[in-house]
Amino acid sequence: MMRYNTIKNNPVPRFWFSTLAILSFILLQGCMTTEELASQPQLYKCQVSLFFSGPLTVVRDITFELAAVSIVAEDGTSREVISNPISINSNDIKNRQIFLGERSLPEGKYEKLRLVIKEASISKKGKLSHLALPPDGVELGINVSLRRNQSTTLFLNWNADASVQEDYLFNPVFTVKSQVPELSSLLIYVTNENSDNVSVINRQDGEIAATVLVGKKPRGIATSIKGEHLKVYVANSGSNSVSVIDPTTNKIENEIPIRFGRQPEAIAVAGISSDKELIFVANYGSNTVSMVDASTYQELEKIDVGRGPIAIAVDPPVENLSGSRFLNFDDLNLLRSYRERFFNVYVVNQNSNSVSVLRIDAIAKKSVEVINLSVEWRPVALSVDYQRGRIYVANYDSDKLSVIDIPKTVKGITTDAVSTINNVGFSIIGVIADPAFDRLYLLKDSPGEVLIIRPFTESADTLRTVMPPVLGSIAVGSSPRSFVMDPEARKLYVVNRGSDNISVIDKTTKKEEQIIPVGRTPYGISFFQK
Repeated sequence: MMRYNTIKNNPVPRFWFSTLAILSFILLQGCMTTEELASQPQLYKCQVSLFFSGPLTVVRDITFELAAVSIVAEDGTSREVISNPISINSNDIKNRQIFLGERSLPEGKYEKLRLVIKEASISKKGKLSHLALPPDGVELGINVSLRRNQSTTLFLNWNADASVQEDYLFNPVFTVKSQVPELSSLLIYVTNENSDNVSVINRQDGEIAATVLVGKKPRGIATSIKGEHLKVYVANSGSNSVSVIDPTTNKIENEIPIRFGRQPEAIAVAGISSDKELIFVANYGSNTVSMVDASTYQELEKIDVGRGPIAIAVDPPVENLSGSRFLNFDDLNLLRSYRERFFNVYVVNQNSNSVSVLRIDAIAKKSVEVINLSVEWRPVALSVDYQRGRIYVANYDSDKLSVIDIPKTVKGITTDAVSTINNVGFSIIGVIADPAFDRLYLLKDSPGEVLIIRPFTESADTLRTVMPPVLGSIAVGSSPRSFVMDPEARKLYVVNRGSDNISVIDKTTKKEEQIIPVGRTPYGISFFQK
């Protein structure tokens, strides 16, 4: 007689437990109401984001509390987009854009926005007067069709001066528009990890132009650099894929599964000919880099690197060497000769305190060699300064910036290829080289600020002793995660992970000139280079 004392030894009970679990899930789902289902955003593949903007100029000082905003479908079903009250003042919102909220919704047509306003007041000559509210509430007509796997952005524009009637009645005047196509050369792309989308920002006015729904937990982002058909690539850490965005429509064109790695964290693009590119994805969870053909979207190779690859960069086009005033004649010729067939990919390995330098054969589309260089504690970011022939590596748990000599890595020299810039401070989360102004910008996580330093290494003993490295600092938002410099080298754009916005810094005045709201927990940022 056979005995079944445990589930492990009894295959029949295990089967019935699994079957019962599945049936229970189906029954529970079947018993849910429409509103209960609507509260589970993972069931939907459509997303709507709502932004609010004020007038360019305003005369009246009006404040009102926006208690909730709902979107109404064609069949009359209403779903809340925001439910946390927001106090809005006409002067505070003047020529500004704020993020109201986002919601995953069923596919279909939507006809109205319904606004709940709790109170309103107007200030005249220092005296505050309460305003009567519209008796029927506020409804705005829209004509929006939500499609599967797409995000739609709505912009609610308020005409404050026209919103008070007879000096006592608050009857807000709004216009609603949806996203419109923009020139891709003027757009910035920001991944929002906890919104599963990408914010698209117009660099001209610093406002959100669109929102693109991508995979789960998007982090790294990069743009193509060559070819007629430009693309934006997003590394989705939670869904193990790369989303491909068409910047002319701001829609997903393709989804590339990463089969050879886990938890894609960072991404970079290398041009190997006038119309061909390779995509390199750093997979944090598997200690690998995936090489992907940008023409076929096929994963060509898995390359083993150090532990916890968190940042990645490639050699820029060889034309960037032209006019270099930092490299000597021999090093210039060395790099130009090397680039006739090869280029380097640089990978920051957070958990092994190293940088892996991958030598890639551009003709054969394969890796030839991997060199591992030791750096300081907990490296997290890097910047390629091709004009100087250097790689700058930010080390979060060290007050030293690591500097890698590119010509030495090309020669295969590893013993003294790494030097340091000392006393830059701890908690450095990002670095940008600015060879035109002979500066480096460092992004400090706590407190949130950008440091400006001189790029003198440990070997420059005389200058290092008489000139401290830090030239100044600029305060930004909470817990910044990444930043970029625009192609014109005039502004810095800082991703503030803790405050869900972007700080725009003017390099000339060294001040934060604008704050741009984005989605929840922003992470990476990129745009097209000219």
